[in-house]
Amino acid sequence: MNEVLRISNLSKSFGKTKVLQDFNLTLQKGKVYGLLGKNGEGKTTLIRIIMGVIPCDQGEIAYKNEKISFRGDSYKREIGFIAEESIFYSWMSIQELLSFNASFYPKWNTRKVDEYLDRLSLDKKTRIRHLSRGMKLKLGLIVTLASEPEILLLDDPTSGLDVPTRHDFLKEIIKELSEAGTTILFCTHIVHEIEGIIDNLGILKFGRLILDEDFHELKDSCKRVLLTSDESLEDKIKIDGIITEKVNGNQSELVVYPWTEEKKQVIENLKPTSMEIKPLNLEEIFISFAS
Repeated sequence: MNEVLRISNLSKSFGKTKVLQDFNLTLQKGKVYGLLGKNGEGKTTLIRIIMGVIPCDQGEIAYKNEKISFRGDSYKREIGFIAEESIFYSWMSIQELLSFNASFYPKWNTRKVDEYLDRLSLDKKTRIRHLSRGMKLKLGLIVTLASEPEILLLDDPTSGLDVPTRHDFLKEIIKELSEAGTTILFCTHIVHEIEGIIDNLGILKFGRLILDEDFHELKDSCKRVLLTSDESLEDKIKIDGIITEKVNGNQSELVVYPWTEEKKQVIENLKPTSMEIKPLNLEEIFISFAS
């Protein structure tokens, strides 16, 4: 595994509001990372710091083992960014904008431009002022992907896309990019979009990264446990890793991570009248950890 980006002890405040606190994350080449958090948890701030738009208060970021500075710019040629809103010079045509951007990126791929123009049904003669919001998002995809970035940063990029394009982007384009070696950081609060595409999952809460795990291993070891007993089991289940616990009379519902046979045995020793163990999907995992 090759480390591409390492974020260490990153913190950022705006006035008295702490947006990021002691944030640590390492991105490996060709992996797709999903970073989930409610609105206002610091996802966009993190991307703006990585892109050098704003400085952090403390901590550091290393790209390919080289520390990057707030005013540094050489690494930005290898980082792509797609946001929820795309802003371009409205007087340009699509072709003029693409040619303008090509001058900034040494790995600009003209063949890929033509491929994506056709794939996303955009006419390069069209003036940008005549494009809808969804068409501008498509153009933003092309501009970013044609630069062949080493890292692709995504900040809720699909909300304005039509359903076929969103499906193509989430299920096909991201897969193609990761297989080609591009590292992807997908920041969103729209949980269901990333379930089938991520390799690693991170969850932000109050500006802190409270979870950073291989997603497939996480799904295998995060369980919902439904119990029925002749008496309340509240405060009687003494195991580590209870993420949430709900008690309603003689019924208990736990989310446990990581789940082990030893923990199962501890609960069975309490002699519940029934015990059901269920897997969780990504949305359920997110709600359990972020609540």
